[in-house]
Amino acid sequence: MRRAMEDDMFVFATRPLACALLVTAALAAPSGVNAQTYPMKPVQVIVPYPPGGLTDGIVRQVAQGLTEKWKTTVFIENKGGGGTTIGTSYVARAAADGHTLLFTSTGYVTNQVLMKSLPYSADAFTPIAMGATAPNVLYVHPSVPVTSLAELLTYAKANPGALKFASTGHGSSPHLTAELFASKARISMVHVPYKGAGPALADLLAGHVNAMFHFPASLALAKEGKLKAIAVASTNRLKEAPGLPTFIDAGVPDVVSSSWFGFFAPAATPQPVKDKLHKDIMDVLASPRVRAFMDESGLTDTPMTQPEFATFISNEQDKWATVIRERKIPIE
Repeated sequence: MRRAMEDDMFVFATRPLACALLVTAALAAPSGVNAQTYPMKPVQVIVPYPPGGLTDGIVRQVAQGLTEKWKTTVFIENKGGGGTTIGTSYVARAAADGHTLLFTSTGYVTNQVLMKSLPYSADAFTPIAMGATAPNVLYVHPSVPVTSLAELLTYAKANPGALKFASTGHGSSPHLTAELFASKARISMVHVPYKGAGPALADLLAGHVNAMFHFPASLALAKEGKLKAIAVASTNRLKEAPGLPTFIDAGVPDVVSSSWFGFFAPAATPQPVKDKLHKDIMDVLASPRVRAFMDESGLTDTPMTQPEFATFISNEQDKWATVIRERKIPIE
């Protein structure tokens, strides 16, 4: 009997990795969480960006709707920094029980290409629900002597490097959209990155830079004459600006790009909980209050199933990986 016990102890001691995996699995496994009992406590949504901006706006609308639906608090916590990796890695380490979610944007896919290493695994998450999209609109400062995309292309080709375009940061959707545009139009532009939309837009309005891809919400500035809206990088014209051509209309058909905003959960979250999350988020997004907010903010409701959202994410990564490689955008 004693020898048998010693043998068992020896086997256990010689398999530390297996033991560690068993302990980790036990800690990570959800306890009693299913679609009927979820949520069992307040739900935390991590936004890996600083407070403010369109990302915050839409997620707070959804959080309010879910709080009302579930009768349980859904609260937002901004964990910016590290090019979104700080907040994202926080969710990657969270319990996979649906009570800690990630609400993020385009940087989620571009970081996997632009960064040499990430503090989390690329397969640590599962896409839950697309929140909304915002087609990128090309704006220029009034001092640029153009009123159409054709005139802009003529100006850029006659003045290589004269166009200085702002972005909300290295690898951001406005940055990569501009790189895509420059590649397809075969023009030369100078990238000026900023830390967020606020300072970038402020310098565009002041004329320190003279072009920028930004949300349709800035069409109000174009109506006031503070900017010129040249074209929108979508397949269809915007209902709030039917006179604004798409790049397709204007003769550059391959420039299609939108910023997107979506919910993710740790990959090990039980499928019934992920299904409930998807359904309830979709219900909230379809509510009149949230739809009104999206219309006011220039956002487009883009409903997708979970598999469709996963395919969208995969396609986005492939698309921007090609742009990053072809434009030789530095890897950080």
